[in-house]
Amino acid sequence: MIDRQICFIIPAYNEQKTILNVIQGVEKFGHVIVIDDCSNDKTHEILSKLKIYKIRNKTNLGYGLSLNIGLKKAYELNMKFAITLDADGQHDVNDVIKIKNLLFSGNTIAYGKRKFLPRFSEKIFSFYTSYFYNISDPLCGLKGYNLEDCWDLGILDENNQIGAKTLLNCRRKKLKIQQLEINHIIRTDKPRFGGFFNANLKILKTLILLVLNDLLRLFKISK
Repeated sequence: MIDRQICFIIPAYNEQKTILNVIQGVEKFGHVIVIDDCSNDKTHEILSKLKIYKIRNKTNLGYGLSLNIGLKKAYELNMKFAITLDADGQHDVNDVIKIKNLLFSGNTIAYGKRKFLPRFSEKIFSFYTSYFYNISDPLCGLKGYNLEDCWDLGILDENNQIGAKTLLNCRRKKLKIQQLEINHIIRTDKPRFGGFFNANLKILKTLILLVLNDLLRLFKISK
């Protein structure tokens, strides 16, 4: 039975092989919002046959901005909760439902922790946030949000790399968050969103901004 309070936000780019299975795995639990990031395979054709919320970007905007578009749609639909997940089938639907249950039990954010981080930039980011925030995988794509609590915590900021900024803001404000170790299914082909260089560059840029903001915050406190 569909819960009218919750939606699942799925950015997708050229995921014709997996997108249908991902949608079918979660659509029985809530609304589905798919942001097609100007795919040039059959992703758009598959989505056009489904009774879900579909948004197609006119140009390729990337994962982060596509995620923001989906969150804005959730706001327009007056959703209370939103769960973001990837379209490539790497997230186990059982873990998605566990994230949902953690949200319903009162957490502001529930987020996945992967066993393996594929990019060196993610490992550096994780090292920093583990040490200073006790958050070991802030860049996992599987996250659940209590939207009412998160709108003022940078959830639509363009520098909110896969929700990491909102997660860290929740930690600073000592809001209730919960980590879940997930069964992360490693994809056999190359990631669709961003090449190796661009993806690492974006993550490192976000990390630099985070460090600078933390230093500025410490400077203000010490004055």
